[in-house]
Amino acid sequence: MDHPKHSSLGLHLTFLSLLLACVVYLCIWLSSSSLINPLFPFQKHDVDCTAQTPIAAVTTTTEFNVVEDELETILAKASMDNKSVIIAVINKAYAVQDVKADTTMLDLFIESFWQGEGTRTLVDHLVLVAVDQIAYDRCMFLRLNCYRLETDGVDFGGEKIYMSEDFIKMMWRRTWLLLEVLKRGYSFVFTVRV
Repeated sequence: MDHPKHSSLGLHLTFLSLLLACVVYLCIWLSSSSLINPLFPFQKHDVDCTAQTPIAAVTTTTEFNVVEDELETILAKASMDNKSVIIAVINKAYAVQDVKADTTMLDLFIESFWQGEGTRTLVDHLVLVAVDQIAYDRCMFLRLNCYRLETDGVDFGGEKIYMSEDFIKMMWRRTWLLLEVLKRGYSFVFTVRV
């Protein structure tokens, strides 16, 4: 019994499946925002080439500036020796004081680090991810490790109804951020609600 036609077809399908998997992997890998990419080492770098032409001579100066993104800076500053961080997501509702309240939810959260047993030093390893400008401003005012998570066309400042389009965008954006933290070699403890 000869099955050359079937085995050849199976071989071609296997080859095409592997090729497709490689293409998908490369697309995901090349689109990641990590700083080091061995295939395209200058992809994430700014190149500033300035040509100066004084009257006496022509001089060309080339500078290579590696731009470290804000997330990497915050993670490096907040991480423990083993590259671990504590991540909490905040918005306007947690950062702004209600008229009838004595304090904000964010203030209570930060105070818990001060009042807990052996937890004071952990506040240095806390990264507050602000999803709106008001929360980011409050975080910066408190001189904490703050990162502004932005999504085009979506205002995360208000309450989002469960499973609404904005809620799903917010969840995907948050998941993307956590994936980026892992890609950069950090581990984290993540608080769902502050």
